Amino acid sequence: MKRRKAIQFYSPDGSETYTGDCPRWIAAMRHLRRDLRQRTVIVYGIGPWPCWDC
Repeated sequence: MKRRKAIQFYSPDGSETYTGDCPRWIAAMRHLRRDLRQRTVIVYGIGPWPCWDC
């Protein structure tokens, strides 16, 4: 199974989580959702992950 790093955005209360590894998606989330915290996570499998480069 493929393993890779991704960024997970999450709300402080845990009600929202979003995970992806597309650079454009990460930049947009950082800009548009400043209320969410972020952390680097290891994900397994091939996705599907949000990708705006495709």
